[in-house]
Amino acid sequence: MLKAGDAIVHPVRGAGVVVRIEERQWRGRSDLYYRIKLLGEPASSLMIPINVAETIGLRRAIPQSKLNQVWHVLRADPNTLPADHNERYQALEEKIHAGDPFQVAEAVRDMAWRQQHEGGLTTRGKRIYEEGMRVLVGEIAAAQGIDIVDAEAQIRMRLVESL
Repeated sequence: MLKAGDAIVHPVRGAGVVVRIEERQWRGRSDLYYRIKLLGEPASSLMIPINVAETIGLRRAIPQSKLNQVWHVLRADPNTLPADHNERYQALEEKIHAGDPFQVAEAVRDMAWRQQHEGGLTTRGKRIYEEGMRVLVGEIAAAQGIDIVDAEAQIRMRLVESL
């Protein structure tokens, strides 16, 4: 069970912090909910029922002790992506939505490399790259307790080192 102050990652909405646990009434039933403040969206918060949090993929952000592994992934050589663009984009989207920060970092690295070395990305490729960056930036910001702008700068610095 999470507690107030825990950094989390929602599989769709990105990173945030558990603000508190609340009891709410809904259809005559009382349930406990996590109230989550989303990073980068100060006016937004989520209410997630505790009993379905794990099922939907809500998880703790990567611990700070694992950040060096993320940096290593970003600096590593890119994976060979499928030549067929539909297969390539499907593989990248699966990595981004897998709920594993290391797979997200691989997808971001591979797309950054492709953008740098192959003269740009298609519209769909840009969308996937931006989504991967958004997820990874949130993860890094949550893990370190820093602003998303600073987390993005750290990621881009590592990518530049590898490209």
